[in-house]
This record gives sequence, structure tokens and C-alpha cells, in this order.
Amino acid sequence: MSAPNGPDPGIDPAKLRLLFALLFSSPEPVTLDRVREVLHPPAPGGADGEEADPAAAERHSPREYLEALRDWMAERRLPLALHQVGKAWRLLTSEDVAEALASVRRKVHQDRLGPAALEVLALVAYRQPILKADIDAIRGVRSGPHLRHLLDLRLIRILGRAELPGRPFLYGTTREFLDRFGLRSLDELPEAGRLAAPVEAGPAEAEAPERAEEAPAAAGADGAVAAEAGAEPSGEAAT
Repeated sequence: MSAPNGPDPGIDPAKLRLLFALLFSSPEPVTLDRVREVLHPPAPGGADGEEADPAAAERHSPREYLEALRDWMAERRLPLALHQVGKAWRLLTSEDVAEALASVRRKVHQDRLGPAALEVLALVAYRQPILKADIDAIRGVRSGPHLRHLLDLRLIRILGRAELPGRPFLYGTTREFLDRFGLRSLDELPEAGRLAAPVEAGPAEAEAPERAEEAPAAAGADGAVAAEAGAEPSGEAAT
């Protein structure tokens, strides 16, 4: 751990500024590999065409740079904090200013995720991989519009297709979901062990609505359902 009065003096301050800019400007959490790629770009070969020794350029690991960046920000009393999201990192506002910004965050998100969308998102999070038919059966209403909205927000993605008639989609959460709710992994979901369950084939009545809605999507007979099927590429891109 570095000294209380600042980051490790052996770490280049220019590298810390570059790392700060990377984290600050990135719309998604930054992986350690990305940190290494930016801080230690491949050096051109020597005069004889020999590649430069990577060990000579990389004296500190990405994690050491991240730890030094913590001290660098603390020394400057920046209202920011490093936060781990899965196996990646991003900058968030620090706790001492979070309460003052809470009303702003609520105003920004209140129109984006209503109670019904949050209900669908919770079912996907706890029961993934899950079928749309299972979500509809649990809620008692159709969930297609909410699933499409969550796909557009990149909070859920299409994991694949179930081995059932009609090959319905299986839904799961994304890394953006973890980032939005401040989770490192799905294990941090409240009571995840009790509520999580594997996908089930379900009774015949639960499969029937899925077949009725997914089949027209392939033929393009129903515009709303076709939009759901068309969301598959964007869902995969959110991985």
C-alpha cells in the first residue's frame, strides 16, 4: 500500500492521469486488460526489427496503477471513487456527495424504468435463463414491451434459444445491469440463493403463448413481436 501522503512515487504521474482519463471517459467499466493496453501500448521493434521487451516497459501491474489512482484522487480530494464491476472498474461519485445527487439520479431514471419494467427485470435477474412465457405466467400479463425496453437499455440480453417448440428466447442480465445497481456479481443480489432457479420447460399452457408469439416473429406477421426478435443482435452486443 502506498504512503498516506500520496501515490507510489515509483509510478509515473503521467500514467495516472492517462488512467484517470480512460476511466472518466469510458461509458462502460474498464477491464484490467484494457488498462494494460492503454498504459503500455505495444512498442515498435528496434532498428533490427526486434520487438521491445514488454517487461522493460511494464514495471507496475494494472492493479497497482488502480491502487495508486485511489491515492492520487484522495490526495486531490476529488468527489470520485473507484468501483469494481465484475472483473472491470469504473469511476463513480463518492459517498459523501451521493446523497446530494440522489434527487438528480431519481429524476433521470424515473421515466426510464417503471414498476412493471423493474418487475420484469427482477424476474430475469433471479430466474435467468428465463423464457418470456415464464415471465408472462408469473406476472399474469404480457411482458413483451418491457423486455424490448430492457433490451434497448442493455440491462438484459438474449442468451440463446430453449430446446422447446418454436425455439423461444432465453433472457439474462448484462454487465450494464451489474453496473446500474452497483453489483460486482449476481451473487450480491439480495437472497439470490433462495430465489434463483434454473429454466424449466414449464406446463403446456406456459409454452403455448410463447409458440403463439415467437412463431409470427420469424414470419414477420406481427410487427410488435418481430421487433422483439429483431432485438437479438443488440442484446448479444451488450455482452
